[in-house]
Amino acid sequence: LLRSQGPAFATQRSPSHFRESAMSLLAAARRSATAFARQPVVSLQSRNFAAKVTSPRPLSIRGDGLMIQCVVAALVYFVPQDAVFLGGLFWTWHNYGAKAAPKQKQADAAAALEEFKAKKGLEDVKVSKSRSTWYVSV
Repeated sequence: LLRSQGPAFATQRSPSHFRESAMSLLAAARRSATAFARQPVVSLQSRNFAAKVTSPRPLSIRGDGLMIQCVVAALVYFVPQDAVFLGGLFWTWHNYGAKAAPKQKQADAAAALEEFKAKKGLEDVKVSKSRSTWYVSV
């Protein structure tokens, strides 16, 4: 029961109301204390709100990012140098190979084979014939 005496802000409550509110306050405190006691103090489990990382790679790569700009700059700088160097290297290898075993076009391949066998003193050789090249092995 609420009774009004004097100004509007001054109200009196019955003693049973205080008892009920105190008991509800104690019950709420007990519920929160037991809920808090049920939770572990230190959680040793892994948190599940983030994805597991399976390999060290960036999550996103932007086209205007620093990594892409560095890769493009390295390609622009090094590829022409490498192309010139590797072109010269392959040309040198080709020339050494052509000097070691030069190609010769023969009008009559069978006569050239017999001449080669006579020059080397060979009688029994294996000849592999492809479309335009003959390979001789001992």
